[in-house]
Amino acid sequence: MAGNMSTNKVEQPTAQSSLFANIKSYFANLGLASDEHLTEHAACTHHEDLPVDPSGENIDTAKTRTPSPITETIAPGRLRSLYPPSNYGAVVPGAVYRSSYPQEKNFDFLESLKLKTIITLVPEEIPAGYRDWMNKAGVQHFQVHLNANKGAVRIQSCDINRALNIVLDRTNHPILIHCNKGKHRTGCLVATLRRIQGYDSDFVRHEYHVYADPKARFWDEVFFENFDTNTVMWHARKENWIAHEVEGVLLSPPPSPVSSMYVAKPST
Repeated sequence: MAGNMSTNKVEQPTAQSSLFANIKSYFANLGLASDEHLTEHAACTHHEDLPVDPSGENIDTAKTRTPSPITETIAPGRLRSLYPPSNYGAVVPGAVYRSSYPQEKNFDFLESLKLKTIITLVPEEIPAGYRDWMNKAGVQHFQVHLNANKGAVRIQSCDINRALNIVLDRTNHPILIHCNKGKHRTGCLVATLRRIQGYDSDFVRHEYHVYADPKARFWDEVFFENFDTNTVMWHARKENWIAHEVEGVLLSPPPSPVSSMYVAKPST
């Protein structure tokens, strides 16, 4: 047994060093400088696609919120509970929302958001009941397949740009973004939106982990931290997503929306 423990201690740093070498190689292939800050972040934050530190030390996970369905009090005799989809949150309150794949029990809650648009980021056929509900509710639907970043960055620029342009278009608001679990594809799309809004890397990473933990993927972070926002900046400026300059000074980004996510993150 002692021999096995010794072997594990040797293999672990080797696997981690190999992964970091692959990441640095990826940066080099893109013509990017090696991102030491990102690799340091990986060393002290849990990701499902990175080797786990067997000691359990220096591993941080974002704090999650406790489950809490919303109760709509219309009248004493007509109380009903509204159940948001799991991993639901307000990205931009009143305008942009995110969640896992909605189920029938979530439809009443989604109606309360008065959604105009829903964008689905997975390729599977939309269930008949879900499609019928969207048609009945007058919600327009877009489906843009984003590849999962498993083992490498696999999201294509043309796909994320198409999804971003739908979200940036304010005539589509209020809009709901969802994939299957509301963690990875949705997290990448929201993270690129945050970068366009001007939020710093620490905030963007933290928000990603709030929804993705304990299944956060390091390759998702490699993707959204190196995404070229210039590819959609024209549209972002047209739709007034970019902070304007006043006498040459760039205005600060809007306050953090995390405190305004009034719906707690339900358990899965």
